[in-house]
Amino acid sequence: MIQTENIPVKKEEEIADLLCELTRLCNIKEEHLASTFNLSPGEFRLLKCFVSKESYTTKELCYLLNLTPGRITHLVSSLEKKNLIKRYVTPIDRRNIIISLSSASRNFINSIYADHVNFHNNVLIKVTEKKKREILSSLKMLVDSLQKWINEK
Repeated sequence: MIQTENIPVKKEEEIADLLCELTRLCNIKEEHLASTFNLSPGEFRLLKCFVSKESYTTKELCYLLNLTPGRITHLVSSLEKKNLIKRYVTPIDRRNIIISLSSASRNFINSIYADHVNFHNNVLIKVTEKKKREILSSLKMLVDSLQKWINEK
């Protein structure tokens, strides 16, 4: 963050700077966590989607990850080679592809998610429960504001 003694930084500018730094640090964190599982950051993010849902269409993954269909296809092909996910053509419309976990990958996904949560627990270990609630509330407001902006553009 750039700040001189004579020029006060507005709160909005400080928030913008902090968000950029948080994004940078989160990218470093994801690269590290992904590498511990021999995954690329893109593969890691795609697999995290399967913690809460068993299968997705390519279109759903494009929306969730904000990636092009070509990039999703590349990630899916890579994860398919690692026997972590499977693709199925839908019987109703053969143009639609359903992507789901392979039968052997559920434990792997759970392990990835557990490490992801454990990392954040360790980062916040010295933060009081009250402060955690405040952080959570602030992050929810920020996510809601950003989601509203995205939906309006």
